[in-house]
Amino acid sequence: MDSPKAFQELKQKIDSMVYKDKKESMKIDSLVTINWGDVISAPPSNSSGTTKRELEYLQRITSNVDDRGKKLIKLVDKESLDLFEPIARKYGLELPKDYIRQMWDIVWPVIYNLKFKFNRPRPEQLAPVYGLKVNVIETETHQTPAYPSGHTSYAALIANILSDKYPRRRDLFFRQARIAGYARCTQGVHYPSDNEAAMKITYALWCNLK
Repeated sequence: MDSPKAFQELKQKIDSMVYKDKKESMKIDSLVTINWGDVISAPPSNSSGTTKRELEYLQRITSNVDDRGKKLIKLVDKESLDLFEPIARKYGLELPKDYIRQMWDIVWPVIYNLKFKFNRPRPEQLAPVYGLKVNVIETETHQTPAYPSGHTSYAALIANILSDKYPRRRDLFFRQARIAGYARCTQGVHYPSDNEAAMKITYALWCNLK
């Protein structure tokens, strides 16, 4: 059995793992007036039971992604706004695409800075430590730290904007945002807690901006 000292050294080594050593930053728009750095707490530590359970979950759902799942992953990866098109067509709703993208240009730097503040390693970096394998569908959109999820934040922003515009369809909009988060998990590039944090910070930012 490993000694307590060896265990602590291993724990420290795991918890010191980051996405990458260099931290970066982007300028925040002056319209953001909340103390955004304190809205979400730090992600679960790398050595926590929560992180291990999340990795076990990711191993399960990434082990055999079917064609439908791959199609969803590609759609969300390319343009999450497309998730909301079927709802707009079904109910004859207008999607204010230009406004959504303008708002995202303001929200994204906050998400980006939070990513590098917490510098959480991606699941594929950490899984081998636990003897697990997270299968990743490679794209060019997971080249930043994991927490919070940018794609889920974008989908959540769309859901918040549309919910204010069409409150009767709120549940449908937020269902699509959750689907976007699930797609990023099945792609193998995010933990569920990345999505939870994205939903929370995006709601706070939207309340601030609107």
